[in-house]
This record gives sequence, structure tokens and C-alpha cells, in this order.
Amino acid sequence: MKQGISIILGLFLLMAGDICAQSGTSVDRMQEQKAEIERQIAASKKLLTSTDNDIQSQLVNLNLLTRRLEERRKLLEQTRQEISSLDKQSKQLSDELRKLQDEYEACRQRYADACRFYQKQKTSFNALLFLLSSQNYTQLSRRFRYVREYSKSISELAVEIAARQAAVQAKQDEIESLRQEKLALQEEQAAQKAEAEKEARSQRSIVSKLQSKRSSLKKEIDRKQKEMNTLNKEIERQIALALAEEKKKRNNGSSAQSGPTAAARSDTDVKLSGNFESNKGKLPVPITGTYLIVSNFGVQNVAGMKNVKMNNLGIDIQGEKGAQAKAVFDGTVTTVFQQGKGQIGVLVRHGSYISVYCNLCATRVAKGDNVKTGDIIGDIAQDADGRTILHFQLHKESTKLNPSDWLR
Repeated sequence: MKQGISIILGLFLLMAGDICAQSGTSVDRMQEQKAEIERQIAASKKLLTSTDNDIQSQLVNLNLLTRRLEERRKLLEQTRQEISSLDKQSKQLSDELRKLQDEYEACRQRYADACRFYQKQKTSFNALLFLLSSQNYTQLSRRFRYVREYSKSISELAVEIAARQAAVQAKQDEIESLRQEKLALQEEQAAQKAEAEKEARSQRSIVSKLQSKRSSLKKEIDRKQKEMNTLNKEIERQIALALAEEKKKRNNGSSAQSGPTAAARSDTDVKLSGNFESNKGKLPVPITGTYLIVSNFGVQNVAGMKNVKMNNLGIDIQGEKGAQAKAVFDGTVTTVFQQGKGQIGVLVRHGSYISVYCNLCATRVAKGDNVKTGDIIGDIAQDADGRTILHFQLHKESTKLNPSDWLR
């Protein structure tokens, strides 16, 4: 019986361990996501520029505040999910506690019944006389075993009661721990809401200032979009030149070299492309230190401004002073080009894919260099207002991709 109790308790603990392991993995994942969101919020505070009346500065501040507000809302949603998860765990534990309490009460009742029966029999039953009155050795052996097993079963019931009582207490402690964790999360959620409201007010204030200078804002947006369009055309031209040069080399190589050599080179490109594709969503952010994505891919509305839009064919990542661009994957530098205003752009080929790093003031690589993931491409330039912003694009041959879908 004792062995059976141990097996049942063991199975229960094993099942509980599996449940905890599964919920633990989910919680760990949420904690990692939450930590990344908190890092983004901290980065936006660190990178916020002065709130002067300059249109450009206010636009940058608006982008930073908008981004921070987005991250804050993600954090609130993450916290809400954590609280919901804790509620589910608490309900599950409460159901398990009720079951344990029922089993504990049933066990106590069995023990009480056994004790009452034993006391009742004790007044009219003498174990020694019961044994000595045996007719033969076989009967004596059976009676001895009966007396011993009866006494043992009562002891085992006592042990089982203690074990179930400990399980009930452990479950109650677990529920209390979850309750305290939920209270802490609710306090954190209230603080996050207050911060979100404060940031929303700051955002509205900047929008109000910009709306009062709508004509100047439109000129600034048009200027930035013109600069971006010029850069995009140059990137497209450089990619077209790189692809044409590579095609020419391949054609020349196929006529001058044997078939297997050209096939091996092609197989290498295919393998590298496949490796790159398999890392979608896992590529490192191409900047060192604290960073914040201040402009996303595609057509974006300027927050709070009706019909004021900008089109970005990559993403803009603001970093700290002295930040450097780094390779997102293994590849070969195909082009280092002058981007204009003394800034430099670099193209790195990853099989069929090309990563583009712009707004550099100095490079650490040259055309033809092989780079590994994380290798430094160059130093990012500071603009006239002291901001360090890397413009990053991703292409598959000449097709533009959203870098945010590929970065982790």
C-alpha cells in the first residue's frame, strides 16, 4: 500500500512538473519579449533630442515619442497577457487544490474510522490470546500476519495523511505566490498606463506645434522625401551595376573555365541564399550599442498629421554617438559607393540577397572582402543635429524587402 501511495504521489509530481515546465517556457518567452520592449523604451528616452522649435528636431522627437508609445502599448499588452496567464494558472492550481483537499479529507476519514474500529476491538480483543489460541502453526502464522498487517495499514494511513497535508500546503503556497506576482504586475501595469498617458500628451503637444507650422512642415517632409528618393535611386543603380558585373564575370568564367567550377560557384550562392532565408526573423540588428528604429519600411503616416506621409524603402535606426554598422549575415562586399554629402554606402551580397548600409562616414571593409555575421562594416555619420542614424535596406536581387521581417 505504501509503495502504491509513493507511485501515485510520484506520478502527480511528474505531471505537475510537466505543467510547470510548459508554463515556465511560455513565461520565459514572454519575459524575453518584455525585456526587449523595455530596452526599446529605455533607448528612446536616451536618444530623445532637445525639444526646441526646429521643425526637423520636432519631427525626430515626434518619431521617437511615437515609437516609444507603440512600445509602451506593446508592454501593456504583454503585461495584460502575463496577468491573464497567471489567472489561468491560479484557476488550474485552485482546481488541483480542491481535489487534494477532498482526497486529504477522505484519507482523514478512513484513518478516523480505522482508529475507532481499532479502539472498539481493543476492549474485547486481546492480540496475545488471539495468537496463543491458534490450533496449529499454520493458523498462528496467518493470525500473526493479520495482526501485523492491520497495524501496518493504520501506520500507512497516517503517513498518507501527512503526505497529502504537505501537498495541500505546498499548493496553497503556490497559489499565494501567484497572487503576489499578479499584484506586482497590476502595480506595474498602472505605472505603465500613467507613463503612456504622459507620452501621449507629449506627442499631442508636438503635433500641435507642427500643425501650427504646416507649410514649413510640408517643405521639410518634401525635402526629406527628395533626399530619400535620391538615395533610393543611387542604391538601385549600384545594385543593378553589381548584378550586371556579376553576370558578366559569370559569363566570362563559364567560357574560360570548365563547367564544374562554374557549377560549384552557383551551388555556393544557392547554399548561401538558403542559409540566409532560413534565418528570417533571426538576423541581428545592424548597429552596435543602444538603438531605436525611428522610421519603418513602406508608406508611413506622420503621427497625428492628416495626409502627411513619407515612403521609406528600408528602415532608419538611430543609435548612440560613435555607433557602428555591422553585417547581418555572412557575405561578400560587392560595392562601396559615395552616397552624397560625404557619406558612404556599402552593399553586401548573401547569395541572392543584398544588405545595404547607408549614412556611413568611414568604412572598415573594401570591395571583394568576405564578412561574417556581426563584422563591423563602418562608422555611422552624425547629421547636422548630432543624430547618428543608419539607413538599412534589404533586397532579393532587385526586389525590395521589409528588413523588420528579417531582423530579430
